[in-house]
Amino acid sequence: MISQRKSTSHSAEINNNGHSYGSSSPLPSRKLRYGNGSMNSGTPSHNNPMQQSPCNSFLLGGMDKRRRGAYHPRQRTLWYRIFFSTPARAGATAFIILFLSWRYAIAPTMHSIYEWGLYLSSDGSQSTQYNSKSTFLSVADDSKLKKEILKPLKELKENERLLRDSIDALRKPNVKTGEKRREAIRKIVPQWSSRNGEVKVAKEANIVERVTKAVQASNEKANENNTINANKATAIKENEIPAQVQTIITEQKTALLQEIQKQLDEPPSSSASIRTLHTSKLDMKNSPNSCPNDGFTLPKDLSTTLVIQCTLDRIWLLAETCNRWTDPIVLVVYLPFETAKDTVQGTKAIESIANLMANCSQMTVIPHVHIDDKNQGNGGMSSYPVNVMRNKGLGAVKTSHILIMDVDLIPSADLNDVIKDNLVDQISSNNGKVPTNAIVVPAFERKVDPPCSNIESCKGYLQKDPSFLPTLFNDMKECVRDKKCIVFQSDNNWEGHHTTKTQKWLKSEWYDEPSKTDEQKTRTIRQIKCFDSLRYEPYVVLPWCPSAPSTKPQPLAPYYDERFYGYGKNKIQHISHLRYRGVPFYVLPRSFVVHHPHPESNVKQVWNDRKKNKLHGEMDRLYSKYIDELEDEYSDVKGVVPECDNR
Repeated sequence: MISQRKSTSHSAEINNNGHSYGSSSPLPSRKLRYGNGSMNSGTPSHNNPMQQSPCNSFLLGGMDKRRRGAYHPRQRTLWYRIFFSTPARAGATAFIILFLSWRYAIAPTMHSIYEWGLYLSSDGSQSTQYNSKSTFLSVADDSKLKKEILKPLKELKENERLLRDSIDALRKPNVKTGEKRREAIRKIVPQWSSRNGEVKVAKEANIVERVTKAVQASNEKANENNTINANKATAIKENEIPAQVQTIITEQKTALLQEIQKQLDEPPSSSASIRTLHTSKLDMKNSPNSCPNDGFTLPKDLSTTLVIQCTLDRIWLLAETCNRWTDPIVLVVYLPFETAKDTVQGTKAIESIANLMANCSQMTVIPHVHIDDKNQGNGGMSSYPVNVMRNKGLGAVKTSHILIMDVDLIPSADLNDVIKDNLVDQISSNNGKVPTNAIVVPAFERKVDPPCSNIESCKGYLQKDPSFLPTLFNDMKECVRDKKCIVFQSDNNWEGHHTTKTQKWLKSEWYDEPSKTDEQKTRTIRQIKCFDSLRYEPYVVLPWCPSAPSTKPQPLAPYYDERFYGYGKNKIQHISHLRYRGVPFYVLPRSFVVHHPHPESNVKQVWNDRKKNKLHGEMDRLYSKYIDELEDEYSDVKGVVPECDNR
């Protein structure tokens, strides 16, 4: 009975501690507690519960010797067993806590209180007693310490001021720091110093100086009217055209007049054949061209001809192009039939063209007299024969390569040199042969707000500021950074030039990584792997005249399709033709073309006015048909640049 009571009492004691294990088994299973083991602990083994207990770990305080033979369900918390399980651990833990508290809490607080009390007792003044007796001086009241702390900040501010002064000095047009840059530009473009009327200004200044000296020498006050008349007479004398130049202008006028008269006497009939996709192979084989029969010596004779077409009211834009581009230029000028036939208007047109040629010796001008056979009005602008004029310009090309541009695009000052350098690189990597590649010239646009409303106000930009259009790569980077320049037409036709990846170009990412199989690690300009949009229409450098001698040389690039006229789809059709022919596209490094602001052209107004004019709809339908023709014509061609997967 007594034994039974003890058993019952012991069971109750366990239950009072919150652990009820049942009357038949007063202790929980060691396997349940530790995951394995046995109640049988007669001999040491791997399953010995005392050996498997977490309390055997030194980190957790070791084994409780008082409970060596029996298990007690009450266990200390983990943190207690680590830090306070023995007196030594408790003492060490207490010492560490007190030290850290003193070092990082109590001592700093006492120091701050003491220092603040000293500061308050001195009424915020720098007294001698306070400075001499105080051990802990306030940082805010220590002038030497403040100077040492603020010294790096002052140096940074001074460096910033010097840097800003240097930038301002570089931006000033007449400082000595800009002479080296201007001298380099003069070497690149010999005619740079005489651009935009600078010579005229210099002559006028010289005239004023002469008159002033004459007045001072004679000590007489000239009458104001006499002075003005003298200045005018001197200006006329200074600006007289030399006889040799006058002879050249006269010869050019005669040649232009003869060509215009020839076109007036023999106007093309409406049934005359035109160049289309279906005739492209025969055109390249049989069409007359100006390519030399002797070919070229590579790479010495490599050069690129600018082919430009424009109307008479846009000729003024070519003055800047002539200053920057030293290779040949072929200009085809649009002359409405009525203008060419009228004596007064025709003479005025010839005068303006001849004067332009006199200041641009590398330019060849071809007039194109146009009859509005479509009878759409607008001075014939609805039927503006843009591709016919481009092909007429191509017929006059005598160089190895061509770059067909619009007249409102101005090349960078080093464009023709950079093109030649990259053509030499491509020929060298192609076993000395001219590759049939299209090299994209990045295009930008100079923004003005508000835009110029007439030709005279547009002309004033360059006349007032010779740096209005970026000249070289760094100028363009600065112009884009200042948001004065953007990618050409990116604000209204982002697909037109997005594939060029101009942001990468501006970061000087101009070259592809060499292939693993290329042991010489040849550097090649970046190739366009795919088109972001099939509406991509860049300006490209193409091979034209063959380098090999031939009695009948054939162009290396296709002509434009002359079914396209007016504004829209006339340039992109040529890019699509090149793409379907399998021509690879590359991006030219370092150089560019930039669009000069001008009033909206009449032909673009016709394009935008869909209600009154059918030009827009006709060209859209024709281009859709043209793409189908390309797919049929070049269905077996491989290597066509695909459209990018933008999904």
